[in-house]
Amino acid sequence: MKTCWFVVIQANNAWWVDCEGRAYGPMSDREEAARLARKIAETYADPGRRSDVWVPNDEGKHELVWSGKAPQREENPDSGAWETLPAPRS
Repeated sequence: MKTCWFVVIQANNAWWVDCEGRAYGPMSDREEAARLARKIAETYADPGRRSDVWVPNDEGKHELVWSGKAPQREENPDSGAWETLPAPRS
């Protein structure tokens, strides 16, 4: 399965979220950028891929802080459209 990475970076004294070359920001601190990255990953993720959020620690090394599975989808025979199904229970 392919993965969509949301990576928090610092550039020009500001924090940004990068996803496949598209930048979201600027934000004033790393925590704000991390929250935005997770919100974007949960809300706008590609339905066919898992989403991962990577945030640098205090030493600058990126760590995986959140990973979400791709939503399960199936075709609704009544409408001919695709719908998102609830995540399976563990």
